[in-house]
Amino acid sequence: MKATWRINGIFKADADKVYNEIKSIGDEVTPEQILEKARNKNTELYKCFEWDDSKAAEKWRLHQARNITVQLVIAHECNTETPIRIFSKTTEKSGYKETIKIVHNKDEYKQLLERAYAELKEFKRKYASLKELDYIISLID
Repeated sequence: MKATWRINGIFKADADKVYNEIKSIGDEVTPEQILEKARNKNTELYKCFEWDDSKAAEKWRLHQARNITVQLVIAHECNTETPIRIFSKTTEKSGYKETIKIVHNKDEYKQLLERAYAELKEFKRKYASLKELDYIISLID
């Protein structure tokens, strides 16, 4: 088996070497164990992490900012409706916009639907081997 990165160039490390290093930790690994192994500068995993604390802190804060936008939802007074996300992105590179504004813009709404469809296709690819999800997966083109 040859490992590769889903997004080419996302890490400046050899995916196959990283895979083997993670596998060497054990049959079941935790992020903490991976990080601990990566602390060794001689590992391929080391290349996957930002070791400059100020840069790493800034990246973490950006991650938290993204998390804020995806966790905010409109609360309904009666719990009969599914909460609605307040912010959405139409493309991977776009910024977050109020979902209600996207819905009212024909082109942006089309982009949002295309993104949602791409995420469904990714779900289908990721979980295709789980037979319990066959029916749900069959509904995705």
